[in-house]
Amino acid sequence: MSSLIGTLEADVEISASADKFFGVMCTAPFKLTTIVPDIVKSCDLLDGLWGALGAITQWTYVFGGVTQTVVLAITSVNPFTKSVTYGLIKGDLSTEFSTFAVKINADQKLVGTTVHLTFTYVKLTDNVSTPQALLDLGVEVIKALGAYLTYAYNAV
Repeated sequence: MSSLIGTLEADVEISASADKFFGVMCTAPFKLTTIVPDIVKSCDLLDGLWGALGAITQWTYVFGGVTQTVVLAITSVNPFTKSVTYGLIKGDLSTEFSTFAVKINADQKLVGTTVHLTFTYVKLTDNVSTPQALLDLGVEVIKALGAYLTYAYNAV
């Protein structure tokens, strides 16, 4: 019998600055709809202010060829450490997880940034798969955003 409680983590190296990356992921995630339109279809603010603690957003995204929707709230935000955590309120993930949190931390290096992505979750049943494929999708989005920011701010 596997555990219902889990954590998955990934580190992604990008060339963009931690400030620019955090700026999009925390205060302007709606920009992902133009950066990775094949994955993020919409990101709408339902309540609060973009990037503020308690802000509620609704995301529509494509995962495994299926369009899904999730409503998330910012449960933690720290602009000094470039960290934001989104917690699950409702949506398609609620059919498999009682709790699901996505933490994104951008750590500026001498050259580039290390983005640490963490999923913490509680599965509803033992039959629910570990969300590795969803973590892989998150890594893909991070890489695409990093490449976009690097190009956008280094283009002549």
